[in-house]
Amino acid sequence: MGWRFHHRPPLEKTAERRMPTRVIFTRLLKYLSPYKGWIAAVILSVIITSITDIASPYILGREIVSRYILRGDLEGLKTIIVVFIGIQATNWIANTIRMYGLGKIGQSLLFRIREKVFAHLQELSFSFFDRSDTGDLISRVTNDTDAIGEAFTSGLIQVASDILILFMTVAVMFSINVQLSLVSMIIVPMIVAIAIIFHSKFRVAYQMQRTRISNVTSKLQETISGIREIQSFTREKDAMKEFKNVNLENFQANLRATKVWGTFFPTIQLMQSIGMGIVVLYGGWLSLNGALGPIEDAIGTLITFMFYVGMFFGPIFDLTNFYNTIQSALAAAERIFEILDVEPEIKDSKDAVEIPKIRGEIKFENVTFGYDPKRPVLHNISFHIKPKETVALVGPTGAGKSTIIKLLCRFYDPQKGQILIDGYNIKKIKRNSFRKQLGIVLQETFLFSGTIMDNIRYGRLDASDEMVMAAAKLVGAHEFIERLPDGYNTKIGEGGAGLSVGQKQLISFARALLRNPAILILDEATSSIDPYTDLLIRKAMKLLLKDRTSIIIAHRLSTVRDADRIFVIDDGRIIEEGTHEDLLRKGGLYSRLYEMQFREPTAETITFSHGKQK
Repeated sequence: MGWRFHHRPPLEKTAERRMPTRVIFTRLLKYLSPYKGWIAAVILSVIITSITDIASPYILGREIVSRYILRGDLEGLKTIIVVFIGIQATNWIANTIRMYGLGKIGQSLLFRIREKVFAHLQELSFSFFDRSDTGDLISRVTNDTDAIGEAFTSGLIQVASDILILFMTVAVMFSINVQLSLVSMIIVPMIVAIAIIFHSKFRVAYQMQRTRISNVTSKLQETISGIREIQSFTREKDAMKEFKNVNLENFQANLRATKVWGTFFPTIQLMQSIGMGIVVLYGGWLSLNGALGPIEDAIGTLITFMFYVGMFFGPIFDLTNFYNTIQSALAAAERIFEILDVEPEIKDSKDAVEIPKIRGEIKFENVTFGYDPKRPVLHNISFHIKPKETVALVGPTGAGKSTIIKLLCRFYDPQKGQILIDGYNIKKIKRNSFRKQLGIVLQETFLFSGTIMDNIRYGRLDASDEMVMAAAKLVGAHEFIERLPDGYNTKIGEGGAGLSVGQKQLISFARALLRNPAILILDEATSSIDPYTDLLIRKAMKLLLKDRTSIIIAHRLSTVRDADRIFVIDDGRIIEEGTHEDLLRKGGLYSRLYEMQFREPTAETITFSHGKQK
C-alpha cells in the first residue's frame, strides 16, 4: 500500500568537496530546466499520492473498521469500500505518473550530463590526458553521473514527498488524539541521536567505497588495454594478483559500508517497533479507561494510529538518510564539474582565422618545448620546409622527432618561438580548418571497432566505396583486405584486433591518404611492416608524396633515402641536414645509424645518444 516507507542505502561519496554547495546546486538545476513540465507533473502526482496515502489509514481504521464492521453496517461498508478502492486507484495513477516522470527526468539528466562531459573531453588538449587516469575518467562519466541522477531526481522528490507526508500525518494524528500523538513522538529524539552518531560513519564508509570502485575501474581498463603485453610477457598471474588486491580493497570498503547500513537500518526499525509498542500500550490503557470513547471507536482509533505511526517513522528514516545521499551526489557532481571546468590548453584564439587551401610551407622559428616546461624536449629548433618538399626526420629514440610533429599539428604549443604555415602563425589559425588539410599516421596506430571500410573512410566521411578502395590500392592494402572473410566489410575489434601490426598501419595509411592532404605526416608509419609490405609502400610513396608537403619520421632509413632533405635530430636539436648521399659523406650520426642498420653491429660501432660512440 502507499504508506510503506522507502529504504535504500546512501549513495557513495567521493573526496571532500571544495566547491560551495550553492554553486553545485545552481549548476545542476540548469540541466533540469528543459523538463519543467515533467517536474510540475511529478510534483502534482506527489501531492496526490501524499493525500491519498494519508486518507487511506483514516478510512480503514475510523470508517471501515470502527463505523461499519464493528457496528455491523453492511450497506455502509459496501459504499465506503467503493470509496476506498477509488482512492487507491487514484493513488495508483498518480504513482504511475510520478515513477515514469522521475524515470524520464532522471535518464534525461544523465543523458545531458554524460553528453556534455563527453563533448568536453573531445575538446581537451593532449596534455590533459597525459596527466589523467583513463579509468578515473570513465568512473566519473558513469558512476558519478549515476549518483547525481539518483539523488537529484528520486532523492529530492522523495524527500519532498516525505516532508509533505510527515506534516500531514502529524496534523491528522493530533486531530484524532493529542495524547496518543505526543506519546508517539517520544522516540523521535532517540532517532535523531542515532542519525547523528551514524552520520560520520556513513561519510567515511562511502568516501572509501567511491575511491575503491574508481581504482577497480582504472585497473580493469589498464589490464584490458594491455592484455597483449600481459600475455606476451606471461604476466597473467601478476595481473590477476594486482586486480585481486584492488578488488579486495573494494570488497572490504563495500563490506564496511554494508555493516554500517546493516546496523543503522535495523536500529531504526527497532525504534519504530518500540514507538508502536508504546502507542499500543498507552492506547490500550486509554481504551480500558474509556478515554477513547466506545470500544468500537477505541479499536478504530488504535488501528488508525498504528498505520500513522508507520507513516510517521518512514519519512523520518528517509530524512535522516537523505543528508548522506545528497552529500554523495554533491561530491559526485563536483567530480563532474572538475572535468567541465578544465579549460583546453590548446584552443582557437579570438582572432583566429580560417586558413585557405594550404600550399604547404612550414617554418619553425626558435621553437623550445617540453611536456614539463622545466625539462625541454626541443631546444631552439629552427627549420624551413618548402611547399611540396619531402623532409625526413631521423635520430635516436627520444630525440624529439615525434614532438616536432605534435607541435606542427598543434596538439601542444611551444613555450618559446613560433610555427608558421604558409606565413600564418599556427596560433592564429582555426585548428579544424588546418587539421582538415593534414593527413596523419601517428606512431601508435589506432583503429575503431567496425568494418575496415569504415575505418579507412574515417579520413573522409563523404568518400565513396570506390575512393576508399583506391586509397587502399595505392598503399598496397587492397590485396590483404580482399583475402579477409568479408573483404572491406570485415568487422574488426577495438584497436584493430585480428589484424597484424603491419596491416593496421597500412589501413591507417590509407585513411590518411583518403583526405588528399596538403601536408602528409608519417610518424614511424613503416616501423612494423615486413620487407614485402615495405617495398609496396615505398613504390606507392613515390606517387603519394608527389605534389604535397610531406614529413616522414622513420627509424628504417631505407624509407627516407629519396627524401629531398633529411634532418638528423638528437637531444632536441637538429645536428645534421642534407640529402641521403650528403649525410653519408659527412660521416656523422646519420652515417653511423645507417651502417648499424645495414651491417651487423659490434660493440665498437654501437651508437649512443648525442652521436657518441663506444
